[in-house]
Amino acid sequence: MNRPSRIKPLQESVVNKIAAGEIIVAPVNALKEMMENSIDAGSSSIDILVRDGGLKVLQITDNGSGINKEDLSILCERFTTSKLKSFDDLSSIQTYGFRGEALASISHIARVTVTTKVKEDACAWKVSYAAGKMLGEPKPAAGKDGTVILVENLFYNIHSRLRTLKSPNEEFAKILDCVGRYSINAAHVGFSCKKFGESHFALSVKGNSNSRDRIRSVFGRSVSINLVDLSLEVAELGLAARGQVSNLNFISKKAISPVLFINDRLVSCDPIRRALNQVYGSFLAKGNKPFIFLSIRIRPDWVDVNVHPTKREVRFLRDEEIVERLASQLEDTLSKVDTTRSFKTTSIFTSNPVSVREGLGQPHSQLLNNMPVTPRNNKMHRQDNKLIRIDASQNKITSYLKSAEYSPTTAHQTRDTAISQDSGGSPQLSNIVNEKDSITPSTNHDKKSIYTMLAKGKTDVNLSSIKTLRKLVDSETDQKLTNTFANLTYVGIVDEQRRLATFQYGLGLFLVDYASICSDLFYQIGLTDFANFGKIYLKRDDSPDPSQGISIARIINDTLNVKNDDLDSLLENLWNMRDMLDEYFSIELYDGEKNLELMKVRSIPMLLKDYNPPLSKLGLFFYKMGKKVNWSDEMMCLQGILKQIALLYVPEVIEKIDPQDASIDEEVMAKNIAKVEHMAIALEEVIFPCVKKRFLASESQQSSIVEIANLPGLYKIFERC
Repeated sequence: MNRPSRIKPLQESVVNKIAAGEIIVAPVNALKEMMENSIDAGSSSIDILVRDGGLKVLQITDNGSGINKEDLSILCERFTTSKLKSFDDLSSIQTYGFRGEALASISHIARVTVTTKVKEDACAWKVSYAAGKMLGEPKPAAGKDGTVILVENLFYNIHSRLRTLKSPNEEFAKILDCVGRYSINAAHVGFSCKKFGESHFALSVKGNSNSRDRIRSVFGRSVSINLVDLSLEVAELGLAARGQVSNLNFISKKAISPVLFINDRLVSCDPIRRALNQVYGSFLAKGNKPFIFLSIRIRPDWVDVNVHPTKREVRFLRDEEIVERLASQLEDTLSKVDTTRSFKTTSIFTSNPVSVREGLGQPHSQLLNNMPVTPRNNKMHRQDNKLIRIDASQNKITSYLKSAEYSPTTAHQTRDTAISQDSGGSPQLSNIVNEKDSITPSTNHDKKSIYTMLAKGKTDVNLSSIKTLRKLVDSETDQKLTNTFANLTYVGIVDEQRRLATFQYGLGLFLVDYASICSDLFYQIGLTDFANFGKIYLKRDDSPDPSQGISIARIINDTLNVKNDDLDSLLENLWNMRDMLDEYFSIELYDGEKNLELMKVRSIPMLLKDYNPPLSKLGLFFYKMGKKVNWSDEMMCLQGILKQIALLYVPEVIEKIDPQDASIDEEVMAKNIAKVEHMAIALEEVIFPCVKKRFLASESQQSSIVEIANLPGLYKIFERC
């Protein structure tokens, strides 16, 4: 049986080597730490000498404030620093270094020699270090104000790390890249870097160079001549950003990692990098890579710099909002140059390509608050979690919701015959006449209904009451909600019994009460097309004459239990207004002159082509017309009739039936499925397209729509999984 090993503290030398291995991963890490110390010391000139990729010799010389002789004894001890006194100081840190580990870590894995002079001293002081301890006493030496740190034989005592490093040339390239990036951001600081034994500098940046000149020195002329300035200030976020980014004429197939500084600290921030590259993705040709330099200032108390041993990564509050603002500003900046992009073309008169400039259409503008893509000039930032994905070639989600027991063919056949199978005496649709158009035969979804188009001019309505009702609708319109409906993408029915459907708008999936929407929609159609409706002629299924009509008293009694006195009263109201109903609402009444109980209705208004109102509600419709409408006031009367017509057109409630329930009659099941599919087709192909074109949503419709999911939220959920 194995006995558990005893827990013992590690030796201090082992702890220091482990810590050093976390911070100093390669020669470039050692250089970065020393270079940041030089900048913190107020240097205006930093010179770097490298041998064998920094493994043999890595020397940095600056003209900063230097190090006091009294502090040299603890210079390379861990957690000794002049930049931090308490943990709370991290919330307002303004320097690169703060942990006091850099030189200590380097001294545990290399030979370190420091020569330094402060302005007050007459000479410089030179001393060597090993394993964090000073070797002997500081000795006087010749030297200028500032500090020279010489690092030799890096990783001499960690052979495993040496074996993982690249060739000396590759390590030198990393050092050169790091020095170049710092030289771009560090204004008024000159940099030079060269290999040991060579006379020329691999990189030289003058202290008085501006940002564009520094970029030219580091990345070349092809980058510097194709730059545009980018700046942003957002006071409420404590955000300020400045920098240069490549314009749309810059062509590079080689990716250049963005030069990002946050509070003057060189960092790698993937959210910012992805967001900015995605913005460029909507402007640049495929395969082209941009150049980005940004120096970002964020409130120090919002930034956590103590995330990674190398301080390469940072975290900050309100990161999504800050990234969104930066992406928006970049898109706006690129939009201004998008209209005058230069291209290379070949002229028939010259053998060499010449540069031409073309206008490329409307500029792109920023779109905040997660609004969807609508007009062409409202283009979203191309961020993965904010892309609106709509592909008409893909299967719709509703295609997976079909009943397994009934094929689509069977359902279509059942739908076409369901009306003729109703019990005797029920009203049926016959000929639908649109009196506004030329003669053209056509059919709607119910193939028993045939349209006959009659040429007729449009009737102009000058009733002040109708104009007042139209203005009232306009005044109650909610622009944002109307825009939502105007740009929706219909998904499908969720619950036909509760009359709920879903649609996509932008990045969100919404649940909507389509009964409430249809009520307002058909009321607005009634107002817009007032006195210009088509006609739907009605007949009984046992009558050969399509103009025979149906008895109003009978359909009311079939639907409701109404007292004789009440029935006579409402029939009288309808008969007295028959001329007005026919002229304004295409409701034809006849045979009621001698006996009101014999009064019949020949036609009802057609509000929307290819959609028939549910005639099962016809009895309730005429009952409310006769009893609920205020016939004594013109505006109230017209509004009341239009409201009742709108309610007639609202899709009916379809009772939910379980397809697996064997106790339900097969014919009842078939009719139910036919109704559901017929309603699904009407909503998708007729009603919701009309909603997009004509619906003016009011504030009262806010309660009829609710967001049930959105793409950014789903991304967050899956990122946590």
